[in-house]
Amino acid sequence: MKQIWKYLNKYLQEHYHLGLYLCTALFLALCTYLNYTFDFEDGIVDSYQGTLWHWFYMTLFMGFPFLVICSLLYVFDANKAWVRSKEFWLLFIFGFVLLGFSRTLYFHYGLIEHLDVIDYRFVRKVMWRGKTFFTLLLPLILFYYWYERKKDESQSWYGLTVRNTDFKPYGVLLLLVVVGIGLASFLSDLTNYYPRYLPSGGDKFAVEHDISGWVPMLIYEGVYGANFLNVELFFRGFLVIGFTRVLGGHAVLAMVGAYMFLHFGKPMAEAISSAFGGYLIGILALYSKRIWGGVILHIALAWSMEFFAWLQRLYGDY
Repeated sequence: MKQIWKYLNKYLQEHYHLGLYLCTALFLALCTYLNYTFDFEDGIVDSYQGTLWHWFYMTLFMGFPFLVICSLLYVFDANKAWVRSKEFWLLFIFGFVLLGFSRTLYFHYGLIEHLDVIDYRFVRKVMWRGKTFFTLLLPLILFYYWYERKKDESQSWYGLTVRNTDFKPYGVLLLLVVVGIGLASFLSDLTNYYPRYLPSGGDKFAVEHDISGWVPMLIYEGVYGANFLNVELFFRGFLVIGFTRVLGGHAVLAMVGAYMFLHFGKPMAEAISSAFGGYLIGILALYSKRIWGGVILHIALAWSMEFFAWLQRLYGDY
């Protein structure tokens, strides 16, 4: 825990600017209000689902907060070099076009159209969770190999390297995450959204194939948890570690905007908390050049939400 406080204190000393942080907070607060008031992502952006326009608008939607916060860096004279940096625009376009593609990929469902309704529903949900291994992880590893590797002195592979990784500082945070989610499970909007396993129809899938109900649950939750490796690779690996050369440590703040927008289809409380969590994990990734602590915390967060929401449904008034 001392190492985490050391990183946080160092980051604030080097990068904190009152005006920049206030404007960023006001911007994200306004976006949150507009999204949940007008159902912007689910009602407008996702209305183009199944078309190439969905990819286009999702790319703009996810890239918008990142670019706005970078603009605030320019306004407050925190970093002006990015505007004329060819590398910044290469990384920005590549990254957010890739993210937009990953978030709007549906054509692979054609591979399972022949399945019956029960099987289709479950397999579709598992594929949705697992597709990021092909739409984010693989492209980012290839991009790192062909472009980033020769520029990265630490050879961190966007934080994927395990060598000399210290997991001990994350123990206390892990405990805080589990306790915090246990308390948050009493909020109805979170319990209405979780557990995400329920909409998969895994229970009916188990009955259909005469197998234990634990089998589809473990399959779904395993893929669900593993998917957060890809989330961390993109947001903390690519957007923080990858952008450090052009944005310096301010890449953390820019990443927070995009990360918060990623959660706009989820309960508002989760979207708001993602900004604080993403900020802290981003700082850890910046200084450690590792994403594994974030991966562990993210998986613990997701599985805790599943577990406590399940308990609330069993023993609560839901």
